[in-house]
Amino acid sequence: MMRHLYLITFFTIVFLSVSTAQVKQMSWRKRAKTADAFFKAGDLYQAAIYYKSAYAEKINKIEYSYKAGCCFLDLRDYENAANSLEVVKNLNNQFDKPGYKYALALKQSGQYQKAKIAFDDFIKNYKGDDYERYRLYIENEIKGCNYALKASQYTDSSITIECLNTELNSSKTEFAPVPIGKNILYFSSTIDGVSKIFRTLKRRENWTEPQVPSVFIGKMEQPHYGNGVFTEDSKSIYFTQCDIIDGKLLCAIYLMEVQDNNHWSHPIKLPNYINVDDFNTTHPSVVTLNNKEVLYFSSNRPGGMGGLDLWYTTRPISGDINSFTLPRNLGRNINSFGDEISPFYHKKTETLYFSTNGNVSAGGLDILKSKGQKLTWEIPKNLGFPINSSSDDLFYTISEAHGGGYLVSNRLSFPERTTTTDDDIFYFNNSSIEIAIRGSITCAGSVGQELLRDVNIELYEISSFEENLLVDKLILLAGTYEFNQLNAFSSYFFIVKKEGYKELLIPFETASNSTDIVLNIELVADRIIVNKKKKKSPQDIRYFIMAPHYNSKEVSYILPELPIDPETGIEYTGDTLRMFYELDAIASNSDERKLFYDEFGIPTPCYEFTNKKQRIPSIDGPYKISELTSVDLVYKIQVSAVHKFQRERYKDLKKVGFLSTEDIPGGIKRVLFINKELANKGFNGYKRKSDALNALAYILEKTKFNNAFVVKYIRGERIGRGFRGWDETLGLDNDVKPDGYIPKDYIESD
Repeated sequence: MMRHLYLITFFTIVFLSVSTAQVKQMSWRKRAKTADAFFKAGDLYQAAIYYKSAYAEKINKIEYSYKAGCCFLDLRDYENAANSLEVVKNLNNQFDKPGYKYALALKQSGQYQKAKIAFDDFIKNYKGDDYERYRLYIENEIKGCNYALKASQYTDSSITIECLNTELNSSKTEFAPVPIGKNILYFSSTIDGVSKIFRTLKRRENWTEPQVPSVFIGKMEQPHYGNGVFTEDSKSIYFTQCDIIDGKLLCAIYLMEVQDNNHWSHPIKLPNYINVDDFNTTHPSVVTLNNKEVLYFSSNRPGGMGGLDLWYTTRPISGDINSFTLPRNLGRNINSFGDEISPFYHKKTETLYFSTNGNVSAGGLDILKSKGQKLTWEIPKNLGFPINSSSDDLFYTISEAHGGGYLVSNRLSFPERTTTTDDDIFYFNNSSIEIAIRGSITCAGSVGQELLRDVNIELYEISSFEENLLVDKLILLAGTYEFNQLNAFSSYFFIVKKEGYKELLIPFETASNSTDIVLNIELVADRIIVNKKKKKSPQDIRYFIMAPHYNSKEVSYILPELPIDPETGIEYTGDTLRMFYELDAIASNSDERKLFYDEFGIPTPCYEFTNKKQRIPSIDGPYKISELTSVDLVYKIQVSAVHKFQRERYKDLKKVGFLSTEDIPGGIKRVLFINKELANKGFNGYKRKSDALNALAYILEKTKFNNAFVVKYIRGERIGRGFRGWDETLGLDNDVKPDGYIPKDYIESD
């Protein structure tokens, strides 16, 4: 994945100007040498101009067009980057992936259709040793293009965004806004040639001229400092200082505290197990939870998922600087193969906001959110438009006192911004509309519409990227329900369960206003009638994919391999896409992906196997048998993690199952278990969560491996830390001190 200098947001360029007349008098060789000199000096802008000029004079010297394109791309001048790289886009065997870089420039300039074609052309013809890695990158980028092309579906029209005035934003880079009180804003800027923290005050509608607070003057050890964030009591500030070593930035987090004499201390560097030598540690964000400071930050230290990852460490409020726990990675639900930066934790809603280029994004860096804390996080959700754009969007922060929040972006914003080569601070209004849905669940045909008791109802939100997020679940002692704090412009569905009644799925959507939704449900033995403000009940969503007349093995439906309507060629989206994957999980039990509706109207596979595959057996245990997962998802049981795998230690398990190992960094092997019956049928994991939990229950009860747990894998990638119960929490999320470190894989002695 391409790494940009702006990810640390401290880099600044010293421009060395040469007149146009002087350029015209130079030969193409002289221009090329001048470009090389500017590039070596770190002036990418002048280097790009001279490389471009040299190529224009000597068009057979295509390497100068490539070099110009790379400089323009690092400068985030997407239009010039695309124009220069287009010349060499097919020469991936001669230069370093110009076709991929060309496609990135198109995407970030908002040319999504052209970018999709360019990404596809690159990977079809690329033969490098890292082909598989770039195939995954491009799959992700094309999903981002498709997402952006459907921007109208993911746009919240109630949000307005404005670029702050030129008193605050300059022609250089402004970043890391920190709102304080009702009218104070701290932020960082490179306006003086180096990064510094500034403070400004809002009077009426205008911001005053920014000033460097006296607390920072004369105290810094390094030339660059910024990314400041205050603790809740305003008695401590975390920030980053950076030095340039061998032309590269090296950043670390520092702390200043109010002393007894009400003066601020000098900066204190956090311990070296937080600021790891030779790696970047930056973007601090702090919140107080349960009498502890929780410090989130970004770092490219070893042990991450790739690039810059998000980590956290804690200390008691009364603790000193050496009382921080060992940093822990936030895990695969947050971190990716790309970069995760600029975390902000909103305590009121228990939501982490951060930016990433390793998830599906409309631009380079998009802002995502995830509910949770420390090591337990929901699958993140893209904030959509207009918060995100085709450019880079980061440093999202919310302030109720300021009536909204702030973000940083290099997007175009006429007339204030006509270039994408620097970052500015933007303000957005408070759009946190909270919608509630409520209603009753009754027995159809009963006298007086009797309310049903002991009903289980689960509320899921449908994410933009094919994930269903459990929002809340209730057990109704009397048949009325209410769910609050739903998001506007979002798709949800209920799953309603009651013994003696058919399990039900009810989709619905929220609008752009704060009007609460009333949805009353009547249950009968074999059907559901939804009375939503007296509207007719919706058609069964399965029928949009598989018509109801496919009701026997003789009249069966062949489900397509891809989520595309075979008649129209249009991709399934929203509820229909979710239902496709549910049908896909069922169809995977039939060789020819044949389905039909049984006598109860339930989609059923035609078990007409022509090879050795057979129907997946279920495992008896304390958990009720659940539905099969999608073809991309399996559950595995990890029984231990060891330095040396010794099979004789696992005799009890070998009697009932098969063991395999999985290598992880540090010379550690994870030991994984699967039942013999499933292994003999060619499965590498459990296709039902209940089967995995039932097998785990046996291991915990019958063997000595009492640290075993279940782990989810999607397309071979390990998701989360693992769990031992239906709610997918491990129950072992204690903070770890440096002198008592227990690795997350529970490594056993050999």
